[in-house]
Amino acid sequence: MLFVASKQHAAAGKYEAERQKGCAQSFPAPWEAEQQEACKHERDSSVNYLPWWYVLVAWPEGITVWAIIGTGFVIAWQSNETRRAAKSAESQIMLQSAALRQWVNVVPLGLSIPPTLKNPCEIALRFEIVNKTDYLVTIKGVEFELIANVHDIRKVKVDCDFPLPPRKSENESAFPFTGTCVIDVGEFNESGRIFIVSGDIGFLDCMDRKQVQPFQDLYRGFIDGRLERMKPSSISNDPEQHQKAT
Repeated sequence: MLFVASKQHAAAGKYEAERQKGCAQSFPAPWEAEQQEACKHERDSSVNYLPWWYVLVAWPEGITVWAIIGTGFVIAWQSNETRRAAKSAESQIMLQSAALRQWVNVVPLGLSIPPTLKNPCEIALRFEIVNKTDYLVTIKGVEFELIANVHDIRKVKVDCDFPLPPRKSENESAFPFTGTCVIDVGEFNESGRIFIVSGDIGFLDCMDRKQVQPFQDLYRGFIDGRLERMKPSSISNDPEQHQKAT
């Protein structure tokens, strides 16, 4: 607005000079001096003699200018505060998400070999899912492959809706699941027999967000029913497993 007022003042001055020049040309005779003077001051106004910045103090123009300037400062301040608040809220959400990050653990329980003379026979590998975080999760399903050998790859899918509270002791809540395969019992020796288990666990975290956690492990099974993890999963979300791996 100040820029516009400055330009208007300059334009008014230029117009006044041109009008005076025109009046002199319209009434050139000496006896027309009175008409020439009247012509020059025909459109006089006090505004023509005020400096361009008068709009800052004039009424009501000055109030309007200051109102616009003040509004601009308020808008700029509000925008800055809104941006700072948004950044702060985003940081808080990131901190909360990190604090509430959840995962589940797959724990081998053992394997079951039926008391039969039939060979090969079907055996069952038993596992459980436990929650070692501080908040409830809800297991929605497990989908995995159990590989006993290249000729026997079993795909297993379990759908459920199982609330799994935090586990505080060894005998507390867990979600069990089982995979079966057919093998020759004679393949078991003192070193055991290797099985590969690979899949995904779906669950809802404490904020009701859907999560999918992959797991992939090598297990060693023994004829006496033991089932041991050979190494922690390299793609597990559980930091405890990574620490044990090192």
